[in-house]
Amino acid sequence: VGRPPAGDDVVGLGLLHSHHYDTIPKRKYCLVQFGCVPFAQRPWIALLEQGVEFQHEIINLKDKPDDFLELYRQASGGSGRGLVPLLQHGNNLVIESTVVTDYIAQNIVPIDQKKASLWPSTDKEKQLVDSFLSLWEDVTDAYYTVLTATSESSVQQRLPHFWSQLERINDFMSQQEEEEDQTTVNGPFVLGPNFSVAECISAPWVQRMFITLPYFRGIAFDKHVQQNFCRVHEWMQAVRARPSCVASQCPSEEMVAACLRYYVSYVSPTATETLPL
Repeated sequence: VGRPPAGDDVVGLGLLHSHHYDTIPKRKYCLVQFGCVPFAQRPWIALLEQGVEFQHEIINLKDKPDDFLELYRQASGGSGRGLVPLLQHGNNLVIESTVVTDYIAQNIVPIDQKKASLWPSTDKEKQLVDSFLSLWEDVTDAYYTVLTATSESSVQQRLPHFWSQLERINDFMSQQEEEEDQTTVNGPFVLGPNFSVAECISAPWVQRMFITLPYFRGIAFDKHVQQNFCRVHEWMQAVRARPSCVASQCPSEEMVAACLRYYVSYVSPTATETLPL
């Protein structure tokens, strides 16, 4: 029960091709990932937000290029596992999805210098993002317990906890808007109008919830969230519509394949088992 296998354990889901670094012209930034890993999507979103050109390597984790493994050993201080994502920025090598995303937000300047920073601009904003992400981790953990349920009675036992975690997020975001001294309001995101690392890190799971919960559990997720968690629904809709999230989204059929391969063994009788057009 819990999160799906990350990085090294996620293989065989399509979108694969293996590159060697000496065969492609180098760009200043190179992101190495596997096609349908939500963790690896986080820095991809961040790079798209910054608007910089970057070399995008999608590798087969069953047949990892030797040059990638060598870069990973350098970045990790000796480990040869070769997990994704890996970011190469000049002589800097960065691994671990949250660390890579934070690095991009803090060290790669967006092409449009008028664009708001992905990184919080004040201590208060940083605290807000950290608090949100702590709550969001509880949401994703509860989401996976619903998907890994092995009977309908188990699904129904676990759903209330999932909804309660979304309610906590909704209450948290609503409270921020109600505070008189809150400066980052009047926008749908965690930092009001500013899309930030909070969205880069959470967006892959927002996308998956809208696909997998109806498909495997027959849950009218969009309708339920809209009716019960208005602030979260506003946020989720804005995240799903963000161009960087749309461009980096894993195809729906790949999401379903990943679920069936790793953590869905039971399909609810009300499941739609249909993908959105």
